[in-house]
This record gives sequence, C-alpha cells and structure tokens, in this order.
Amino acid sequence: MVDGGARELRELTNDDALRLLGTVRFGRVVFTRHALPTIRPVNHVVDGEHVIIYANPSVVPMHSDRQVVSYEADTIDHHTQLGWCVILTGTAEAVLESDEIARYERQIDPWLPGVLHRIVRIRPDIVTGIELC
Repeated sequence: MVDGGARELRELTNDDALRLLGTVRFGRVVFTRHALPTIRPVNHVVDGEHVIIYANPSVVPMHSDRQVVSYEADTIDHHTQLGWCVILTGTAEAVLESDEIARYERQIDPWLPGVLHRIVRIRPDIVTGIELC
C-alpha cells in the first residue's frame, strides 16, 4: 500500500500508450462469444500502431475476420499500487501473408500450449491509457 504520498493520475498519449504496451508481452483480448463479452489472456507484440496476438483457436475462438475487439495490458505494482494501464479498441483480422506469419511467429513467445495456428492483427481505432505515478 502507498504510504500516503501524493499520487497523480495522468492520461497517456497514443504514442506513450503504445510504447508502454511494447514493454510487456502479455495482455487480455476481449471479443464476443455467443453475443457476450469474453476475455482471454494472450501474448502480443507491438508492430508500429498495430498489436499482433497469437490466437490459439482453443483459447480465442474468433469466428470472423474484422471482428471488433478490445485489448488491455497493464503493469501495476502490488505494494505501491503505481503503474499504468493501456486499453485499445479496433478491428482484428487474421494475418494471412506467409512472410508476415513467419516473422510474427519468431517474435511471439507463446506461453499457452498448442501449435501456433493463427496470428491476428489488431488495428486500433481508439487507444487510451492511464499512468498512476
């Protein structure tokens, strides 16, 4: 717990939010399953303004391309309760070009079991982030 010192909540710019997102490899993708929101943990890499995830179909059964999703990642210190949170919302689509698939497979270090089956690119329309410092 914080020792009572003054804390500040700061809105992050899109660039700062994407930069911070690139410092972690794990987040949560939110998608629709049976018309209800579903959240699953996944690994990611940031490629420019896009977020690339490994969507193991047994864990992230995204049924259609160009599906609207949200993605969230954060780093919060359990003792100080300081850190940041980034949330983006946009469309997700399967990466189909074999060169891109191979490049992303080399960059993503999946922690969930299974074969790398589907690489998904999230093109954010909305990027928000906060930092508690």
